Amino acid sequence: MIDQLLFLFVGLIVVGIPAVYLVRYRRHLSASRRKQADAVSSGLTEPVSLHPVIDPIKCICSAGCTAACPEGGILGITGGGAELVTPTKCIGHGACEDACPVDAISLVFGTEKRGVDIPHVSETFETNVEGIYIAGELGGMGLIRNAVTQ
Repeated sequence: MIDQLLFLFVGLIVVGIPAVYLVRYRRHLSASRRKQADAVSSGLTEPVSLHPVIDPIKCICSAGCTAACPEGGILGITGGGAELVTPTKCIGHGACEDACPVDAISLVFGTEKRGVDIPHVSETFETNVEGIYIAGELGGMGLIRNAVTQ
């Protein structure tokens, strides 16, 4: 009797944990696809500032980037890996880049369709006007944490 209960308990664990994972994964997948479809239908597919670009070859779909984003719902797992599902809401925190365990994310300015207008500054953040230095929003790094890193 105890052997049967133990076997039943182990069987429930072996089947139950993957089942819970699959249900949660499919729910997350469908929500991400729905958000992405809404963004495409609204024409909101171009990020406006610093944003992540995900290398689909390196991405292992750990979803660490989606959980790390303080804005929430900007990145999602859409089957082929992580993608920007609501790109216009991204403000370039960079938390997703730090959270990616395989360095599949890099932060970039502009897109293929839309270039970017960033002031030309030297490695010491001096502009083309001698004695004028910029950091933060003017240099294209809008967040205080990123500006301090500069």
